Amino acid sequence: MNELISVVIPIYNRESTLQKCVDSVLAQTYKNIEVILVNDGSTDNSLNICKKYAESDIRIVIADKKNGGVSSARNLGVDKSRGEYLFFLDSDDWIDADTIDLLYRKAKENVTDITGASMCFEYGNGDRIDHPVTEIYLTNKKEMMKWLLDGGISANAVCNKLFKKDIFKSVRFDETCDMCEDDDFSFRVISVIESYLCISRCTYHYFQNFSAGSVLSNLSISEALIRIMSAIESDSIVAGDPELSKLAHKKKIAALHMLYVKYLRAGDRRNAARIAHMMRELVSKHGYCGISKQMQARVMLMRSYPLARFVELSAIWLKSKKYNK
Repeated sequence: MNELISVVIPIYNRESTLQKCVDSVLAQTYKNIEVILVNDGSTDNSLNICKKYAESDIRIVIADKKNGGVSSARNLGVDKSRGEYLFFLDSDDWIDADTIDLLYRKAKENVTDITGASMCFEYGNGDRIDHPVTEIYLTNKKEMMKWLLDGGISANAVCNKLFKKDIFKSVRFDETCDMCEDDDFSFRVISVIESYLCISRCTYHYFQNFSAGSVLSNLSISEALIRIMSAIESDSIVAGDPELSKLAHKKKIAALHMLYVKYLRAGDRRNAARIAHMMRELVSKHGYCGISKQMQARVMLMRSYPLARFVELSAIWLKSKKYNK
């Protein structure tokens, strides 16, 4: 079989990475694809780059819209798609040449609704760190939830997976969600699928952009992740299962810490203190839920704003120096 596969690429101000991303798709060994470039209100040269690609390859489709975030861009890509399967790719990432072919063959062989690849992190200094998972095939809803809550980036990400198009008749991306949108979608989609596969090969290249100059800059901060993690915590299946509940609390600890660090970077002491208070309540009620000793130390540091800010920002700065040489 050789069904049409739609590759959806949301784009917002990615003129420096877009060519490598699109080139990796056009070089796929699986040729029956359409490439939907969704320009999400870019203010740089991204749209012009898209237009040049469309002039040279009839498989390119351009969807131009006002800025609305990655979820709205993905939804528009779904609406424009004609394929039986969809693959999402972020515009600063790239994929191996046989990624689509490999995932499609695996989907057909195993009759899966969602088929994912493992991921590798790519850094500005040329370093690459693979994050392979042991190949996993799931048909049980609880096991899918467990994998999502504890499976790391390869489990949670949307952009490394091949989806059956029919899935999107029932589940779409939440356009009010501007943070952790992958966690939200991936959890909701479990209710409408029967099978899931993730392979061990790292064919998706996830670019990690650490900029030393932005460490102390203000950020666009959203607390959508609190709503998302609370919804997962309170899900009837999760809340009624001690193992899943513990994993959900563990995931919420990580999410709250991430939000706390964002407030540190923005110099927002009041909101950082508020998130620290939420963290103390969560840990007091449920314990550390199996997080690492290192993360426990970082959570305890949240009691002291000056010390936590120094430690967390220093860690970000050192990481940016390491990976951007």
